[in-house]
Amino acid sequence: MKKIIIYILIIFLNLNIANSNERSEKEIKLGVFLDDLNDIGSFEKIDFSPEGMFPKTATSFHKKQTIANKKFIKIFITQKGLMEKYTDRVILGMAYFEYFYMQQLKDSEKSLKKFKEKYPNVGASTKKDLRKLYGLSKAKKSMREALGITLNDTPEAAIKRYYTLYKLLNQAEITTIKISKEEKKLIKIHNKISKNISKLKSLTEDKINMRLSKKKFDKKYNKILKTLFKDLKKNKNKDYELLTSFIIEIEKLRDKNLEALLSGYKISEFVLQNIKKDKIPKKFEQDLSTANFDDFQQEELEILGKITKSMKLNKDVKSNEIQLQILNLENSNIPVSRFLNVYKNELNVKLNTINLMVASASEMKDWKLSDWANAWKNPIPKSIVNEAGIEITLSQDEIESIKAQLAMKNFKELIDLEEFNNLIKTNSDNFSKIGNDLNLNTQSFEFSFTLDDFAKSFGDTYGLDINNYSDLTDLANAQHGANWSVEEYASAYQDNVDIINALQSGSITSFDAGQIAAAANSSLQDVADTIRAATSAGVSVDLEATAQGLGYGSFADAVAAYNEQHGTNYTVDEAKESLGQ
Repeated sequence: MKKIIIYILIIFLNLNIANSNERSEKEIKLGVFLDDLNDIGSFEKIDFSPEGMFPKTATSFHKKQTIANKKFIKIFITQKGLMEKYTDRVILGMAYFEYFYMQQLKDSEKSLKKFKEKYPNVGASTKKDLRKLYGLSKAKKSMREALGITLNDTPEAAIKRYYTLYKLLNQAEITTIKISKEEKKLIKIHNKISKNISKLKSLTEDKINMRLSKKKFDKKYNKILKTLFKDLKKNKNKDYELLTSFIIEIEKLRDKNLEALLSGYKISEFVLQNIKKDKIPKKFEQDLSTANFDDFQQEELEILGKITKSMKLNKDVKSNEIQLQILNLENSNIPVSRFLNVYKNELNVKLNTINLMVASASEMKDWKLSDWANAWKNPIPKSIVNEAGIEITLSQDEIESIKAQLAMKNFKELIDLEEFNNLIKTNSDNFSKIGNDLNLNTQSFEFSFTLDDFAKSFGDTYGLDINNYSDLTDLANAQHGANWSVEEYASAYQDNVDIINALQSGSITSFDAGQIAAAANSSLQDVADTIRAATSAGVSVDLEATAQGLGYGSFADAVAAYNEQHGTNYTVDEAKESLGQ
């Protein structure tokens, strides 16, 4: 009898483990889960702040968070239209966000306790607080990851990194570029398209993670998709016509394969970011060539070096991420590589982040050396320096061999990633077999492109006598009357363009006005003032998303609540007009 009871218990436990990834109807309706608490975190007072970040009178956490709250909302909401111009302010806003976020945790301590104790049977107030915290924790994660900081890093470490980079970017000389009426229209349409693609991506992600019921998902999805197609039709540019055909293709996956659909929207978002970087006119240019490092302490120079390193690592991570999405779609019989090659080869969208253009398992199993070489998309130098210090010009066959080896090496890295096994459900064994069968000659394959190689290439391009990065630093010191060390110069300049481009292209997540206003306990009048300010700055505000971020079912519900509070009788259309929409 005892054995039978133990056996039944084992079966019961196994069933529980097997169904641990399933969510109950209550959990799905809640949209926030117990395991989200790991990312949300708990309140810890921040005692640290860099010199100059707050007035000297702000000596306590309470005073600092009060200032940070106002500064953060000003940067990301009321003056959101200035984010592209003042990238330094965006970074400073991220530092203020750390104090802002910690205060939200403190204010919600009771709700967090109730959530843990009563999950998933929580009240409306607790549910609202936890949804707010979950949304803010996602924003915190995306901000930190942009500069190579994890959620495990302390707020102090994050603030130091943000503020040090702010000090550098704050020295940029900003040039305003005059753009035409047509260019302004193009920018506006592009931003609207990007915003709706991002919404569809997030919505699909939430459905996969069981944060939405099918009914709610379909309702929201259809509404956003309709708006997206409407905006895409307004632009007859070939870039957007091709994107339209791609979205029509991936949309067929909605009821078949949500993971592949998500891959499609991630690729769409990636393409739009690259279109913006390569083809959408910029209103502003930032020049850091005259930056002064006299006020930077040794620790800050080291931090700049870490930022440079993390930006390079981020590039590799993003490259692998997009390649996995390509692999997933190709595996789902969507020819995404052909789609991307049209952008790269015919429409002049560089897509430089993609190192390797993968294909389906059935196609890749027959690849020859030349196919692997053609799959490698990043350029390589035409010459290298051997161990004896002699420069060797590479033959075409040697270049092809190096490109093939790079492609094979990158592919092996891809299939070894944990994300590969999580994403590729079918044909994963076939891909692994391809990787195992590859002949990667690591003994003869010794290749790297260092800062010295870059400096020499720079000298060759401009006809300058530069043999290494030290020579390039000497040239910069002479030109700017500075006294940089090689390390300082490398840290400051190697990737500052990437940081600015990331901020301007939309790679770093923007924020929803409703969510931030709700988190700051703003009144409906405050939110209305915020929307008017954003509109006057040329920023399009999604009124429905804003209303939902504040906890209302729709913008119409928010208008009704405003009328009740203030004794007004605005219609929905009148309210939109009063907000400048």
